[in-house]
Amino acid sequence: MADKAEITVGMPVFGADKRPLGVVEAVDDEALTVGTLQIPREAVGQVSAGAVHLRVAGTALAARPDYPSASDGEAVATTDDHLVVPVAEERLAVGTREVNLGEVEIRKRVVEETIMQPVTVRREVVEVVQRDAAGREIGAQEIDPTPTPPEQQ
Repeated sequence: MADKAEITVGMPVFGADKRPLGVVEAVDDEALTVGTLQIPREAVGQVSAGAVHLRVAGTALAARPDYPSASDGEAVATTDDHLVVPVAEERLAVGTREVNLGEVEIRKRVVEETIMQPVTVRREVVEVVQRDAAGREIGAQEIDPTPTPPEQQ
C-alpha cells in the first residue's frame, strides 16, 4: 500500500494495463477520487516518478463506476497483481423474437419425353382340342387371338 503523503492532487493515475485513467482530484485515508471513480487505497500498487500505478486494469475500474472503497464494508481481497471484488448481483434478460429471413417458392414441372426403347413382345396362342366321352379327339383347331383381316382369308 502506498503512503498517503506520497499521493497528491494532480498526479496522473495509470491502471495495471498502463492506460491513463486521469488525475487525482481528491485524496483521503480510504480512497482516491479520479473523475467519477472512487479507487480504494488497496488498489494502489506503487507511486513512482510523480504517478500512481494501480494493481487493477483501468478498463475494470471504468466498467464498474460503483467500485467499492474500503469503507463500503464489502470483502475486498488483494494480492500483488489483482484486486478481487465480489459481484453483488447479475441479471440476464433472455427473450425471443420473430425475424423474417426470406421466403421459399416451390414449383413442380412435369416433362414428357418420347424415347425409342427396345421392348420384348410376347404372343400367346391358345389350342382347343375337343374330345368325346371316350376320350377320342374330335377335331383340333388353333385359335389365334389376333384375328386375320377378311381380305387375307
